[in-house]
Amino acid sequence: MRIDYAGQRYQAVVPDTLDLAERAALALSALGGTSDPAMEGLHYFRQALACHPPYMAHHGADTTCTPKYMESFPMMRLMCGADLYADLELIQRKMLVSEIADGLYWNRYRADRPWATSYNPAFDGQRQADDLANVGGNGRMLRALVTCYELDPQPHWLALIRQLVGGLRRIAIQRDDYSYYPDGGFGEPFNYPRSGWIRTDEPKSEIEGGEGAVTAYQGHQIQGLARWHRLSGDKDALDLAGRLTRFCMLPKFWGGLPDPQKREGLVGHVVGAMPDPVCISGAEQGHWFSHFHARAIALRGILEYGMVVEDPRILEFVQRAYEYTWTLGIPRMGWVNTYPGALNLCEGCALGDLVALGIRLTDAGLGDYWDAVDAVVRNQLVEQQLVQADLLERISAAGPERPEDGRSPDPNQELNEDVIRRSLGVFGGTASPTSVPNTSSMTCCTSNGTQGLYYAWEGIVRCSGGAAQVNLLVNRASELIDVDSYLPYEGKVILRNKAARRVAVRVPSWVSRREIRADVDGRTAPLEWTGNFLLFDGLDGGELLTIIFPVKETTARYTVNARTPAEQAYTCTFRGSTLVDISPRDQSPTSYPLYQRDHLRKEKAPAKTVERFVSSKIVLNW
Repeated sequence: MRIDYAGQRYQAVVPDTLDLAERAALALSALGGTSDPAMEGLHYFRQALACHPPYMAHHGADTTCTPKYMESFPMMRLMCGADLYADLELIQRKMLVSEIADGLYWNRYRADRPWATSYNPAFDGQRQADDLANVGGNGRMLRALVTCYELDPQPHWLALIRQLVGGLRRIAIQRDDYSYYPDGGFGEPFNYPRSGWIRTDEPKSEIEGGEGAVTAYQGHQIQGLARWHRLSGDKDALDLAGRLTRFCMLPKFWGGLPDPQKREGLVGHVVGAMPDPVCISGAEQGHWFSHFHARAIALRGILEYGMVVEDPRILEFVQRAYEYTWTLGIPRMGWVNTYPGALNLCEGCALGDLVALGIRLTDAGLGDYWDAVDAVVRNQLVEQQLVQADLLERISAAGPERPEDGRSPDPNQELNEDVIRRSLGVFGGTASPTSVPNTSSMTCCTSNGTQGLYYAWEGIVRCSGGAAQVNLLVNRASELIDVDSYLPYEGKVILRNKAARRVAVRVPSWVSRREIRADVDGRTAPLEWTGNFLLFDGLDGGELLTIIFPVKETTARYTVNARTPAEQAYTCTFRGSTLVDISPRDQSPTSYPLYQRDHLRKEKAPAKTVERFVSSKIVLNW
C-alpha cells in the first residue's frame, strides 16, 4: 500500500512569488493535522476556529469524505516531495481499503460512534444499527483507487477497483437507457444500507434530500468510472458511466433561476427555482440555481465521460454550464456565489472544481480557459487556504467561549487541543469576496481545495517528448524546464531550459503583445506566435529564456448577489490578473480577512532560496 515518491531535488534561487509546491507542503500539514490517529486516520470533518477553545469534530460525513484525503495526499507529495505524516497516510489508506467488502466501501455501524450515522438531523430519517455505503463516498473511493493505481500499478489496486465497479453496478437502479442511485437509506443522503435500499423512487428534482443535491451523488461515480475506463478499457465501467450520465443530464435537474423566497422544507444552503427568463432554455444549457459544488461534481463526471466517448453534445452541455457559472460571481478574482439566493458565499470545494473544469474543457478542445484558471489560482484558491496562525489565534480569542455543556457528549468525537496548529493549511469552508466569515473549515473543502492546487500545478508546465508547454506563468520545476515567475511585482518570466527542444509559452490576455520582449541567453528573440502561445524552437537545452512585458495596475467595480438583500458592489484593484486590493471589507473580528496584499504592489520581486523537487511520476488522469 505504500507508494514511492522518488524524484530529483536541488537548491535554486527563485522569485518569492506564488509557488504551488509551497502551498502543497502547507496542505500536507493540514491533511495530516485534521486526521485522527486514534481512529486510524479517519478525518475530523469540521474545524470550528471562531470560538475559544477552537475545536475539530467528527461527523457523519467522515467516512464519505476521508477517501478524498486518500487522493489528495499523493498529489501533494508529487508537488513538494515532503514526507510529512507519511506513516499516518499509510495507516489511513490501509484503514480505508479495509472497509471495502462485498463490492462496496462501507461506513460500518459502531455503537461507540453514534455520530457516524447522522448527517443532517432534520433529514436523517429513521436511523438503524446497520452498515451504510454512501454512493458518493464509493465514487470518491473509486477516484482515489484509480489515482493510486496510476501511480503504483499493482494487482491489489486493480482488485479493489474491480470490486467497486461491480458493486456500483449491482446497486444501481435501472430505468430505460439510464441508471441512478436513489436517496434510499438513512443518515447521509444517498446511503445504501447493507440490508438493501429502503426505497428506490426516482428523484423528481435536483433539490431533494438532506444535501439538496441529487446529481452530486451520481457524479463521483461517473468520473471514477470514466477515468478507470481510460486507463483500463473496462467496458462495464464505461457502460455504467454512460447510464449515470444520461440520468444526470435529464432536463428536470437543470435550468431555472434561484428564488430566495422558496426556502421552506429545503436544506439551509439551497433555494428553489423560478422559471428561466424568456427565450432561454436553461435545462439544455446546463444552467443551475443551487449549490454549485454539488452541480460541479456532476459536471466533472459528465465531462470526463464526454471526453472518453467524444460526444459533442455532452461536451457542449458542460461548456455552457461552466460559462454560465461565471455570471454568478467576479470572474477576474475567481470568486463565484456557490449558494445563490441562500448563503451567497463561495464554498472552498468549488474552487477545485472551477480549476478542474477550466483545464479539462481546454484539454477537450472546447476553448482556451487558462485565463479563468489563472484568476482562480492566483486569487480565491490560495486566499481561501488558511495559513496565518496569528490571525487564527486572534479570531479564536474574539469568538464566543464554548461552554462545557455545549460540547459533544459522545466520547472521542471532538478535539480541543492544538487545533489551530493542526488546522494550518485547511481551506475555509465559505468565503465572501473579502473574508471567511465565522471562520471554519470542512475537510471536504480542504480535500477539494488541495486537489485544485494539484490540477493547476500539473497544468503549469506539460512536457512531452522534447517539447514543453507553459500554460500558467507561475513558479514550477519540471522535467524539461523550470519556470521562475516575477508576477505580479514585475512583468518578467524566466524559463530555465534543461532539455527541451521546443517551448511554447501561453501569454495571458491582459498582456499587450505590442510591448512584449523576449530573449534567449541575452540575445533578442523574434516573436513567433501560434494562437496565444509564444514559441521558442530549435533549442539545444541549457538556455535561459526571458520574457518581459509591462504589468499595469487597473481598477474595476463589480456587483455580486444582485437584486437580493446581500447585494454588494466591490471595487477591485488588479496588477495583471492578481487582485491586490478590494473594498469594502468585512471588519468582523471573527472573520479571516482575505487579500491583505499591499506587499504585492511593489515593483521588484523579492528572492529566496528553495529546494525544488521534480517527481519521477505524475498523475495525468485526474
